[in-house]
Amino acid sequence: MDLSANEKIVLKAIGDIEMTALEVSKATGLKAEAVTHAAYLLEEKGLASVRDEVVSEYVLTDEGRKYAEEGLPERIIFNALPDGGASLKELKSKFPPSTVNIAMGWLRQKGWAKFEKKDGDTVLVPQKAEKSPDEVALSIIGEGKPQESLPEKTMKDLLKRSIVTIKEEKEKIILITAAGAALKEKGITVEEELGQLTPEMIASGTWQGKSFRKFDVSAPVLNEYGGRKHILRMAMDKVKRTLIEMGFKEMEGPMVDAEFYVNDLLFMPQDHPARTQWDQFNLKKPKYIRTLPKDLVHRVRDIHEHGGDTGSLGWNYAWDEQIAKKLVLRGHTTSVTARYLAKYNRPPQKFFSVAPVFRNDTIDITHLLEFYQIEGWIMDEKLSMRDLMGTFKEFYSRFGITNLRFKPTYNPYTEPSLEIYGKHPRSGRMIEVGNSGMFRKEMLAPYGIECDVIAWGLALERLLMILYGYEDIRDLHGPLCDINFLRSVPVIWQQ
Repeated sequence: MDLSANEKIVLKAIGDIEMTALEVSKATGLKAEAVTHAAYLLEEKGLASVRDEVVSEYVLTDEGRKYAEEGLPERIIFNALPDGGASLKELKSKFPPSTVNIAMGWLRQKGWAKFEKKDGDTVLVPQKAEKSPDEVALSIIGEGKPQESLPEKTMKDLLKRSIVTIKEEKEKIILITAAGAALKEKGITVEEELGQLTPEMIASGTWQGKSFRKFDVSAPVLNEYGGRKHILRMAMDKVKRTLIEMGFKEMEGPMVDAEFYVNDLLFMPQDHPARTQWDQFNLKKPKYIRTLPKDLVHRVRDIHEHGGDTGSLGWNYAWDEQIAKKLVLRGHTTSVTARYLAKYNRPPQKFFSVAPVFRNDTIDITHLLEFYQIEGWIMDEKLSMRDLMGTFKEFYSRFGITNLRFKPTYNPYTEPSLEIYGKHPRSGRMIEVGNSGMFRKEMLAPYGIECDVIAWGLALERLLMILYGYEDIRDLHGPLCDINFLRSVPVIWQQ
């Protein structure tokens, strides 16, 4: 039978009496891990048996280690007692009260001191005090000696005093089989085996005549999972690269923002249902942003209340700046667009962002409380809905998606507006992948923008659902996402 050097060494060391891997390690000089590995190989060949056994042992606590070095409180106080005794008052002036208090009961219980009343105080008179069983136990445990002889009652007392605790460990128990014993009787010769061929050995020729360890390259091994990008991160990188290739520049903005940027600049009335706690997440602390740009505040107020000079009637209500100062988790990345329009308000402009947004939605197969939005906008003269739909067709075609559908819809800040749908490859149904439109003049007027701006918000997760056929958005990320799915998901190609 073909055995490795370590298998032979372990087989020679074990016998009819069970041995732990640690005992075999000490007997052979091999590491415990090498012993365990060799033992399992011997078990596969029917030459040994290996089983797990839970082994308990007492170990010192931090307090126990202190007592092992300095002595138990009762021993410390006893050693300090003069032949004539000492009063409790004297002892407490020399030692910490906690040490004296602990020692009192044990001095009485062990009979190491006699307690007498004198002048209104308690006097401790020393008696005979040989080394107690608990002191012996402390020495044995502290020095790592075998614990088989430790008295049960003594150990119960030390456990109650939190001086020791029980530590449980699994040990590998190895026993030779009849087949192993028979092979051992025939005699086992251990030859040195080399596990590596080095350049020096080749150059010097010392490898000749040596025995090399055999490796079974077909043997099953544990999978090694290195770090890799999350599927959403891969998709995000692909989307960013695609939009940059299409001439867009990336924009960034805060995830926590004032309602002014999230809603008011988008011409969304302050009593709109989407601005309630049922749809968005409000911050408790801090609750409000410190300041808002005064010029924009004035223009937004004017437009909300009576339309400003846009020709619109506005919303015909008293706009409240304090509501606009409320901090929320952004429900869309159009808040980032609202910030960028103030700085980039002259055509032509093309911007995008891919970032998380937060909505207080009911979680289901297509909705999460947090998801990633692909925000984008184009500013230029004489833009139309044809330009908007053409942009989507170009963008999605780069992902191999050509079956798009558009549906008219309503948005407070775009007119006209479109929903975009893509066909799910498994279910065959059309699922919404985004919303879009042309910004209304009421939204653009505060910035002094007089040309056209087309804009959109697309769901990154919905894009992946169409690309790979996932039917539940929760498969992509969140607490229900399967770690094995993340490990095995195909890499998103980069053109």
